[in-house]
Amino acid sequence: MVGRFDGPPFNIDAWLDRRTNANALIDSGCLTYGIIKETFARKKKLNCSAIKPRPIKGYDGSAPQYIKEIACVTLDIGGNIQEKAYFYVVPKCEYDMILGLPWMEHQHVRIDAAGGRLEFGNGISVDKKNLLRPEYAPRQIGAAAVNALKRMRSRKKEVDIFAVSMRDIEKALAPKPQTDPGNKLPKHYHEFLELFDPKEADKLPPSRPNIDHQIELIDADAKGRKPEIPWGPLYNMSREELLVLRKTLHDLLSKDFIRVSNSPAAAPVLFVRKPGGGLRFCVDYRALNAMTKRDRYPLPLIHETLQRISKARWFTKLDVTAAFHKIRIAEGDEWKTAFRTRFGLYEWLVTPFGLTNAPSTFQRYINWTLREFLDDFVSAYLDDVLIFTEGSRAHHRKQVMRVLERLRTAGLQLDINKCEFEVQTTKYLGFILEAGKGIRMDPAKVSAILEWKAPTCVKDVRSFLGFANFYRQFIRGYSDIIRPLTELTKKGTTFVWTKAANEAFEQLKQMFVSDPILVQFDPEQDTIVEADSSGYVVGGTLSQYDNKGLLRTCAYFSRKCTPAECNYEIHDKELLAIIACLKQWEPELIGTKEFTILTDHRNLKYFMQLRRLNERQMRWAGILSRFNYKLQYRPGRLAARPDALSRRSQDMPDGIDDERLAYRNKRLINPNKVRRDYPEQPPQGRLSNTAPEPHVHATHIEHLTSIGEQWRLAEAEDKNYERIKEAVRQKLPRFPQDLQLRTMVSECTIDAADRLLFRNRQWVPNSEPLRTRIIQDTHDSYLTGHPGRNMTYAIVARQLYWPNLSEDVRRFVNNCDKCGANTVWRQRRQGLLKPLPVPSRMWRDISMDFIEKLPMSDGNTNLMVIVDRLGKGIILVPCKHIDTETVISKFVDRFIREHGPPSSIISDRGTQFVNDLWKGVCERLKIMRRLSTAHHPQTDGQTERANSVVEEYLRNFCTYLQTDWSPLTAIAQLAINGRDATATGISPFFLTHGYNVEPLQLDEAIPTSEQQRPAAERANDIVTKLRQAFDIAQTELVSAQQRMEDSANRRRETPLEYKVGQKVWLDLRNIRTERPSKKLDARHAKYTILEKVGSHAYRLDVPGTIHDVFHTTLLRPAGTRPLPSQTRHDYQPPAHLVEGNEEYLVDSILDERTIRRGRGHMKQYLVRWTGYARPTWEPARSMEDTEALDHWLQHHNALAEGGE
Repeated sequence: MVGRFDGPPFNIDAWLDRRTNANALIDSGCLTYGIIKETFARKKKLNCSAIKPRPIKGYDGSAPQYIKEIACVTLDIGGNIQEKAYFYVVPKCEYDMILGLPWMEHQHVRIDAAGGRLEFGNGISVDKKNLLRPEYAPRQIGAAAVNALKRMRSRKKEVDIFAVSMRDIEKALAPKPQTDPGNKLPKHYHEFLELFDPKEADKLPPSRPNIDHQIELIDADAKGRKPEIPWGPLYNMSREELLVLRKTLHDLLSKDFIRVSNSPAAAPVLFVRKPGGGLRFCVDYRALNAMTKRDRYPLPLIHETLQRISKARWFTKLDVTAAFHKIRIAEGDEWKTAFRTRFGLYEWLVTPFGLTNAPSTFQRYINWTLREFLDDFVSAYLDDVLIFTEGSRAHHRKQVMRVLERLRTAGLQLDINKCEFEVQTTKYLGFILEAGKGIRMDPAKVSAILEWKAPTCVKDVRSFLGFANFYRQFIRGYSDIIRPLTELTKKGTTFVWTKAANEAFEQLKQMFVSDPILVQFDPEQDTIVEADSSGYVVGGTLSQYDNKGLLRTCAYFSRKCTPAECNYEIHDKELLAIIACLKQWEPELIGTKEFTILTDHRNLKYFMQLRRLNERQMRWAGILSRFNYKLQYRPGRLAARPDALSRRSQDMPDGIDDERLAYRNKRLINPNKVRRDYPEQPPQGRLSNTAPEPHVHATHIEHLTSIGEQWRLAEAEDKNYERIKEAVRQKLPRFPQDLQLRTMVSECTIDAADRLLFRNRQWVPNSEPLRTRIIQDTHDSYLTGHPGRNMTYAIVARQLYWPNLSEDVRRFVNNCDKCGANTVWRQRRQGLLKPLPVPSRMWRDISMDFIEKLPMSDGNTNLMVIVDRLGKGIILVPCKHIDTETVISKFVDRFIREHGPPSSIISDRGTQFVNDLWKGVCERLKIMRRLSTAHHPQTDGQTERANSVVEEYLRNFCTYLQTDWSPLTAIAQLAINGRDATATGISPFFLTHGYNVEPLQLDEAIPTSEQQRPAAERANDIVTKLRQAFDIAQTELVSAQQRMEDSANRRRETPLEYKVGQKVWLDLRNIRTERPSKKLDARHAKYTILEKVGSHAYRLDVPGTIHDVFHTTLLRPAGTRPLPSQTRHDYQPPAHLVEGNEEYLVDSILDERTIRRGRGHMKQYLVRWTGYARPTWEPARSMEDTEALDHWLQHHNALAEGGE
C-alpha cells in the first residue's frame, strides 16, 4: 500500500556550461525558477555573482535563510539548451540543483510521470534518471518560496542521458548465482574441478615476463603533435548506480585487480546494460587506444583451422573465464590504465576489457600455453578453445585431459556454463561442425538471401534487380535469366507475378549463395563491409577483392529492427547496422588485417572522436575497439546491395498495427539535434543602483555556416531525400507509401544541377534547423520587414517548397516575439461587457472621482464627485486640494454624516485611493474598495458620465471669468438630482426624499383629496410609494444594464481564458515611453500571468512602478510552440551585486542630451541594457568606467572630426 502513496523524486542529468554534470531534481512544488547547491557551485567553479540578500525558505525544510548569490550558467538538458540561465545559490540542498515550477513554465515542460520522461515544448524528451526502489522511503522536498522582486528568466549540442532500471541495479547488487561445476562436469573430469571454481578465477595472476600486457604509446599523432595524457570527465551517476560502483570497486580491490593511483591519466567509467540484464563495469579507453601503438600479433586463420577440423568425430569446446584478467599489466604501465570515479582514482594490475591490444596479448598467451597441441587436435581463438579428434571417445577424453592440465598449469579457469563436452555437433567461429558430415556455413550468413520473399509490386522488383545487377559479371546469361523480371518494370505493364518470373527469382537467389558468387572468406585478401539501415531494417554484405580485383561476396546479413531500435537517432541507426554486421561476422573480421567499412552516413566518421557517449554508444565503442577497421563515407546512391537488403518489402512495416510503428507513435523523440548559438557578448559596463525597464530582448543569431553548407549537410543526412529524387528520376507513378507525401511525382523534376524541384520550386531537405533558418532569414530581413503569416509564406514559396511549409510558417510567425511586440491588433475587442451587481438600497454602493485643475473659485480648484450607483444621485464637493487627508475629511463631512458608511466605493487608481491611509480608513469602516483595472475606465463609467453632466451644467451658468463655479455646485447638485435618471426613469431626489423638486411654482396649489386624509395614512402611502419607486428603479436599472450589455457585446468577443504562468502580450498604449515618438515604439510587451483577478482581469509580472492588474481587453496570448531552432527574444538577466549595489550590464549608448537641473545643467546618456530592449536616460556619471561610454565617445569624436 505504501507504494501507492509514496514515489521517487524526478531526477535528470543536467550539463552546466557544457562541462559540468549535475544531478537535478524537477520539483513542480518549488516556486522559484531554480536553485543550485552552494558547495556544488564552489567545487565546480560556476560563474556566481553577488546580489542583494533575499530570504528563502522551505527548500530543505529548515528555517528561512538568506541567499546572497546567483549563478549564471548555460543549462543543457538532453539537447535543450538555455544560454545564460540564472539560479539562486543556496547554502544547503540535497541535490546539485532543483528546477522549479517557473522554470517548467518558461521552458514549456511537461512531466510524463508514468513514462518517466520530461518533455520540452520544442519536442525534445529526456528520460528520468533513475527509479528508486520501493523500499526506499522518499525524502520530502518542501515547496521553495523565494521572496524576490523579480523572477530570473532564461532562454541544442546533443547530450544523451544514461538511465538504468532498478531491475538492472538490483541484479548488479545481488549476489551472483553460483553453479555447482560438479553437476555439469562429466565425472571422469572431476579431478579438474578446481579449474571450474569461480573463486579460483578471482585470484591475482602472477607476473609473467614477455606475457604481461604492455602499453606502448606513439611518439606523435598523424599531424606530428605529441599526444596528451589521456583523461576524461566524470560521467554522472545516480545514487543507486554509485552503490553498484562502490560494490564493483570493493570487489576489484579485494581481488587485487586494481589499486589506488596517483596517475596523471584518468579515463571515465560508466555502466553498460548486459543483454540478459544487470550492469557491466566499463572504462572509456578511447583516448588511450588512440595513442597506443598497434600490436599486430595474428589471430588464427579460420579457413586453415576449418580444414583440419573437417574430419573430426568428437568435439569439446571450452571457454576461459574473464580471459583478459588472467594477464597482468606490465610493470611500469599500470598508470596508463588509470580511471577516475566519484570515489577516487584507481589503476589496473590486470588487463581490463577495452584496451586495443588486449586480444593480441591474450592470443599470444593462449598460443604459448597450447603450443604443442595447436592445429593437431586443438584450436584456440581468444578465449574459445576447441578440442577435436578423429578417433574413439576414450582417445578424445585423453586429449581433453591433456588440455585441461595445461590450462590448469597456466592459471586459466573455465566457465562451466559455456563449455560443451564430447559432442558431435557444435557451432564454432560462425560455422556448424558436424561429425561425419564436415563443415557447413551457418545459415544465418545466407538467410538474408534465401528468405527473400517474392516481390509484390514494381518497386520490389526494381529493388531486387538493383541488388542483382552487382553480380551480373559472375552470372552467365544474366540478361536472359532476368528478362521475366524486367518485363514487369516496363511502363504501362500491369503487375502480375508469373511462374516465369518466380522461377527467375528463385534461380537468382540460389546463384547468390553458390560459387562463384559466394566465396569463402580469406583473411589475406582486402575486406569490405557494407552496412545500411532503412529505419526498420539493418543489412549488409561482407565482401573481398579476389586476385583479379573483382569484389566477391562472402556473406549476407539482414534483420528487422526491434521497436526500440526504430526510435534511435539516424546516426545511431546507421551505427547499429555496422555493429550488427561486425557481430555477425566477428570470427572472420576479428583477426584479419585492416578492413574498410563503407557507410552512407558521413558523420559516423567522427564517432570515435566524440568526448561523451551514451551508454549504448559506449557499448558499441567497446565492440569497435576489438576490430582493426577504417570507416569510409560512400554516397547512398552507390550502396545498392546493403540498401536492398535493408529495404526488403517483407521487412518493412505493413500497417499501423506493426509493433514498430505502434511503438514509434508512443516513444519517438524529435530527432532535432542542431542548434544555433547566441553570440557571446562580453559585458561592456555596469550601472549602480539603476534598473532597466524589463522588456523583450532582441538578439540576432550569428550563423556559423552558410545556407549552402547547411543545405548540403541536410541533404546528406536526409535519407528520404535521395529516395524522392530517385522516384522522380525513374518517373514512378507515385512516391513510396512510407514517405507519406501528398504531392505527385509528375509535379516534380530534376534540373541540370541535379536539384529536386516541385513546380519549379526547389525542394528543401527534411532538416528542421535549415527550414527554420530559411523562414527566419526571410521573415526577419530588412527587405521583408516581419510580414504576416500569409505574406511570409508567399515570399518563401516563390522559390522553395517542402511538405507542411504553410504550417511551419504559421507556427514561426505566431511565435515571433518582434511581431507580437509591434503588430497592430485588428481583431474584435476581447472581453464581454459585465455590469456590476445592482445595489439593494440608495447610497449603499457609490463611486468617486475628481474634476481637476478648474479655475480658482473661493479658493477651490478641484471638484470631488460622488455618485450613487442605484439612484444615480450625485454629491458635489469643491476642494482646494485633493490629497488623501483632504479627501477623507470632505468625505466624512459631506457623505458619511448624511448617509453613513457605504458598503463599497468604486474609484480609479489615483494616488488618493491606493495609499495606506485611505486603505486603513476603509478597513476600519468596513468599506470595500473596488479599484478599476489598470487602463480600463469602463469599470467606473457612470462617474465619468456624471463628470460630463456636471461640467456641462457649469459651462452654462458660470461667468466669463469662470470664477463662480464653486458656489454654483450646490444648485447644480440639486438640479441634476431633480432630473429623471435615464437608467431608472425616476429622479434621484425623489428616491431620497419622496417628492420631486418642481422648477415651476404655481400661485395656487391644486387642491387634492389627500389633504383631507389622516396623517398616518398619508405617511403609509409615502413609504409605499418610495418602496415601489425603489423596486421600479432596481428593475429599470437591470433592464438598462441588459440593453447596454447586449449592444456593447455585439462588437466584442468572448474573452480568452488565461492560465497562471502563461505568456501574454500586454497592450502598451497607456504606458509612457522614453522614446521620441510613441508611434514608432513597441506596441506590446510580453509578460507572465501571475493570477486571475475576478472574471475579466489578470495580474502580470510587470515592473513594480506599474499597476500589475490588467483587463483582458489589453491582453493577447503569446506563442508557446516555437520551432525548435527559432530565435527567441525574451531573455532578461537579473541585477548583479557589486560592492553592495545592484548593477545591470550596459550594452551600448544610443544618444546624449543636456537637461536643466535646478540652477545648473546635467548631461544624460540614452542607455541600451543587455537583455532589455527599452533604453532609458541615465546620468553621465553613472556611465563612467564603461566600455560603452568609450565606444560612444570614440564614435562621437570621429563624427566631429569628419564634419570638420
